Amino acid sequence: MRVPDDMSDEEAKQKQDDLATYAESNGFHLATVFHEYVPGAQSAFTELVEAVKRVEAKHVVVPSYRELALNRSLQDAMLTHLSYATGGAVVISLDDCS
Repeated sequence: MRVPDDMSDEEAKQKQDDLATYAESNGFHLATVFHEYVPGAQSAFTELVEAVKRVEAKHVVVPSYRELALNRSLQDAMLTHLSYATGGAVVISLDDCS
């Protein structure tokens, strides 16, 4: 979850609550929410990939694909990398669910 400087604590909490609500409503266990505070950084994504591999998770839920990257081509590359590196983990965007 990207947390830009101009995002209020309430907005960040709401995004996290939305993830938790979706997970609970769909039979998933929300284990961890990864936060990225530096624009353009990917350290949280790297941590996410490693965690998914470690626990052999099958699903990743994001508020939107824009949490991965603003550019669609980079989003696609990150989704492909996540799937390949984790043996097929599926990313679910809450934007697609509404």
